[in-house]
Amino acid sequence: MIDWTFDLLLAGGLLGLAWQIVASRILFRSVVLFIVFGLLMAVTWARLAAPDLALAEAAIGAGITGALLLSAYRALLPERSDVDEPPPPAVPPWAAVGVAVLVGVLIAGIGWAVVGLEPPEQTAGRLALAKLEASGVENPVTAVLLNFRSIDTLSEVVVLFVAFLAARVVAQDLTHAGPGDWLRASHREPLLVQPLIAFIAPMTVLAGGYLLWSGAYQPGGAFQAGAVLAALGVLLRLTGRLRPTEETSFAERLALVGGMVLFSAIGLAGAGLASAVLAYPAEWTYELILLVETALTLAIALPLVLLFSGSGGLRGEVR
Repeated sequence: MIDWTFDLLLAGGLLGLAWQIVASRILFRSVVLFIVFGLLMAVTWARLAAPDLALAEAAIGAGITGALLLSAYRALLPERSDVDEPPPPAVPPWAAVGVAVLVGVLIAGIGWAVVGLEPPEQTAGRLALAKLEASGVENPVTAVLLNFRSIDTLSEVVVLFVAFLAARVVAQDLTHAGPGDWLRASHREPLLVQPLIAFIAPMTVLAGGYLLWSGAYQPGGAFQAGAVLAALGVLLRLTGRLRPTEETSFAERLALVGGMVLFSAIGLAGAGLASAVLAYPAEWTYELILLVETALTLAIALPLVLLFSGSGGLRGEVR
């Protein structure tokens, strides 16, 4: 009974937050509610026994995406003025009701079709579990992402890299400092910030390394580890420990493309060594997956931090 009550409250909270996010006319309020929505979604995935998705949702959906939205909101502030402007035109009630009815009919139709489907004799999940021993890892999620459906994982990393390139195309000159930059420059940073950073940074790197290493056996992997390291990068950027630069260094370029290049090279080599593109030789499966995931961790973390920073690269603080 308690479980049902908690799940109903969780579902109601998600629906209520979703409505508030799209209905609110205060942009900052919508951003904050979106972050809360991501945290509740992480709890939802955990309740559905999907810890991998819960970790990714908490780190990327609530953490990194929320930070990106807050950064974008801050960039919009200088464009505002104190001059009274007419409020945006309100959506007519009949239009809102009509859209709500159409969306409800669409969702009901999809639900009706899904409920009416007959369960297949064999599902992708069962096939993955049946072939798990041959995948080289013990975690079925990692087996799917890096072995059985590795083309999807490669495509996701490519999309993230293309997003970074697109951001660089439309990026403006670096004309504003971050909130931590002027505090560091003016020596007005709170006393507890430095010891907290000194404690959090190595612990975050350790947590990211653990998630990367344990992904072969339990929930974790490149995406979770990359998101955790990206969160550390965002923290260091906010506190002024990392400064934005227009140019991307050689090491940063290597990290940005290294995951894709290594993944593609091993995948193409698999055509000759394992008789299939993006396949691994049986005796080297685990080692190659770990190598690919290590490179992908950097290829995921760095673009996320650079997207938040709005810069081509980052450099350490010079004291």
